[in-house]
Amino acid sequence: MSESVLVEQIYPRLPVFLQNAACWYYGKKEARTRFGNVFEQRLRELMDSERWSAAEIEAYQNQKIRHLVRHAYENVPYYRERWKSLRLSPEDIRSRGDLPKLPVLTKEDVRQNCDRLVAQNVPRRDLVFRHTSGTTGKALHFYVTKAAIAFQWAVWWRHRMRFGIEPGAWHANFTGKKVVPLDQRTPPYWRWNRPLHQALLTMHHLTAEKIGSVIEFLNSQRFEFYSGYPSIIHMLALHASEAGLVLNSPPRAVFTGAENMLDFQRRDIQKFTGAILSDQYGCSESCGNASHCPEFVYHEDFEFGIMEGVELQPGNPARSILCTGFANDAFPLIRYEVGDTGVWQEAGSSCPCGRSSRALLRIEGREDDYVITPEGTRIMRFDYVFKDAMNVKEVQIVQEQLGEITVRLVRRPGYNAGDEAEISREIQRWISPRLAVRFEYVEEIERQPNGKFRAVLSQLKSPQLKSKTDAPVAEQVNR
Repeated sequence: MSESVLVEQIYPRLPVFLQNAACWYYGKKEARTRFGNVFEQRLRELMDSERWSAAEIEAYQNQKIRHLVRHAYENVPYYRERWKSLRLSPEDIRSRGDLPKLPVLTKEDVRQNCDRLVAQNVPRRDLVFRHTSGTTGKALHFYVTKAAIAFQWAVWWRHRMRFGIEPGAWHANFTGKKVVPLDQRTPPYWRWNRPLHQALLTMHHLTAEKIGSVIEFLNSQRFEFYSGYPSIIHMLALHASEAGLVLNSPPRAVFTGAENMLDFQRRDIQKFTGAILSDQYGCSESCGNASHCPEFVYHEDFEFGIMEGVELQPGNPARSILCTGFANDAFPLIRYEVGDTGVWQEAGSSCPCGRSSRALLRIEGREDDYVITPEGTRIMRFDYVFKDAMNVKEVQIVQEQLGEITVRLVRRPGYNAGDEAEISREIQRWISPRLAVRFEYVEEIERQPNGKFRAVLSQLKSPQLKSKTDAPVAEQVNR
C-alpha cells in the first residue's frame, strides 16, 4: 500500500493516539535527514561565516560559482546542451558578475526537462523526490539530496538562533496539512510530532467555534516559538482576539514564511502574541535564501546560494529574483526564476547589525486575498490542492459569493474530465467539504502590472471580508 493511500484513507480513520504515533514516525524519519551530522557541521560553519567580510564573501561565492558551473557543464545534460548552443563554456563564468551571461532557468524549463537536470555522476538512490506547486498552482517536480536538506535546515536554524531560539526548542507549528481530520468536531485539534519537538495545529480548526480549545491547549504548554504561514497564524490571532481570549504562556518569537505578511496581519499577530516577529525567505527548490537579522533586514544567506535581482521595468525598484544554489549538486538550479520580486539595498549601504552579506529591503512576493469557507475559515493558500496536477498550467481561485469558489484554470493538452473531478475532490479534502466549486477555463490568467497574477482573488462585496493586499511586506519566517 502506497504512502499516499495511508495518508489519505487510513490515517483519518485512526484513533488520536495512533495518529500521534504516525506523526512520531514521520518526525523520526525527518529528524534523521534534517538534523544529523551534516546539519551540525553546516550549522557550525554558518555560525563562523556569518561575520565574514565582504571580500571573504565575494571570494567564497566566486569559488563556488566556478565549481558549480563546471560541474553542471560536465554532468548535467540540460546545461551542457543549452550552453553549447549559446557557445558558452565554464571558462566564461569566473565570478558572480559573470552570471548574467547565462540564460535564465524558468519553472517551465524545469517541468519540461526534469530528468535532464539530474547530474549524471550522482546515483539515483541518493536523490529525494520533491514536488511543489507554490502559490500559482503550477505543479513542479524536482530532486534534492539529503545533504542539501540538512544544509537548508542549518540555514533556517541559524536564523532562529539570531533571536535566541536554540535547536531542539519546543514550538507550535501552524500548518495546512491535514494532521487533524477535517470532520473532527471535538478536541484535541492538534497532534504531537515529538521527534521534531512540535505540536501541529491545522488551519481548518482555527475557527470561532474551536478557538477556545486551541488557546486552552497553547496556554497549557510552554512553546518557545510559533511557526507557520502568516495567514494561518493570523487566523489564530483574529479569532482568539474576537473571542476575548489571551495567551497566558506566549511564545518568545513567531517565525513565518512562504507568504508575504500583510500589514494588518503583522499588527494583529504582534498584538495578540507580544512576540518578536521575524522571517526568512526561501523556496522548496533549495537554491536561495535570505534571512532577517536582529534589525529585521533580509540578508542573503550567501553560503547557500546567490540571489540576483533582474530589472522588470525602468524606474521600478522591485526586481525579479533569480537564485543559483550551492547546496544541491544533484539537481543544480542556476539563475532559476523563483517567481517573486525583491527590492535590494543600495550598493555600499551597511546594516547596523554588522553583517556584510548583501541585503534586501523587502521581499515582494505574491500578495493574495483569501477565501472564506462555509465553516468560517479564511484560506489564502491552495497549493496543497495542485501538487500533483501536472495537466494544469496555471490556476487562480476566485470567490464572488460565500459558499462558492471559481477555479479559473489554464489547461495543458492532457487535461480531461478526470482532472477536474480530482481537483474538486482535493478541494473537499483540503479546504472544505461544503464549499461549492465551479470551473472556468481560460487561455491565460490576467496579470497585475508587475507581471504576476493573484493566486487567490476575493470579489466579495463586503470590504470586511477582504484582505488588504496593498499593505507592505512585514516581518515573517517559517517551519
